[in-house]
Order: sequence, then C-alpha cells, then structure tokens
Amino acid sequence: MDPAALEETARQYGDTIYRVALQYTQNTADAEDMLQEVLLERFRARTPFDTPEHERHWLLRVTINKCKNLLRARKRRRTVPLEEAMELQAPAEPESRALYEAVCALPREQRLAVDLYYYEGYPTAEIAALLGAREATVRTWLRRGRMKLKQTLKEAWDNDEL
Repeated sequence: MDPAALEETARQYGDTIYRVALQYTQNTADAEDMLQEVLLERFRARTPFDTPEHERHWLLRVTINKCKNLLRARKRRRTVPLEEAMELQAPAEPESRALYEAVCALPREQRLAVDLYYYEGYPTAEIAALLGAREATVRTWLRRGRMKLKQTLKEAWDNDEL
C-alpha cells in the first residue's frame, strides 16, 4: 500500500477505529496506540479489498482483535499507572456528557454493541460477525444496554444531575 492510500485510509476510517478502540479499552492512550497499530497492520497487509465496506469491516475486526490482545496482556500485568486510571475522554457538551459517561459505564460487550449499532450504524448481523458472537446475543446486549442506559439516565434526571 502506498503512503497516499494509507493516508486516505486513515482519514476515512481513523475516527471509527479510534472510537471502537476507546470503547473497548476505555483509555485514550491505548486507543491512540491501537489506531496506529491497525493502520500499520493495514500498511503491511497490502491486501486489495473488493469494496470500501470490506476494508472497513477488516479494519474493525483487526481493531477488536488488537484490543483483546492488549487487555489480555494487561490482565497478566495487573497494574495500571494512576494517570491511566483517572483518564476519561468525554465530550465537551454537558447534555451529551451524561449519555457518554453512561455508555462508558456499561459492560464491554454492551458498550461495544451500543457504539457500533447507534454511532457506526452497523446492523446486528455485522456486529455479531465483528465481535464473534451470535446475532441473538448482540440483540440481547443491545436490549440490556438500552435498559441500563434508561435506568442510569432516569436516575441522573431524577437527581437533577443532568
């Protein structure tokens, strides 16, 4: 892959890769590292893709696999610097901050399913393929995520925290 094509790939899919990595790792530094690693993997792969959707799917699958590997390695290490533990990237707008924080508080599978479904616009079948789960499982994650978000945001609204 030539550098110009890689630059176009980064421009076209960089935000998506970063958001998925951030939802998966819950850490901006790790998400940035994952973005770089995925783009480097794309550069090395030299694989021609039939469609832009095929390339996007491949990039997201590589992102998820690299995030899983990182989290597995971190479990073995069991230590995290204090700066990483305190770090949380949130939107600047106050009205969306509560929603963002509520989504970030969901369990990983629900968080990823919600992000890929609502923000990236993937159907449940493609999310299932990306995450290596059954489609019914993804629908369950979405339903549980929506229920938990509704409860969390209702409590915040009732307590006048929004």
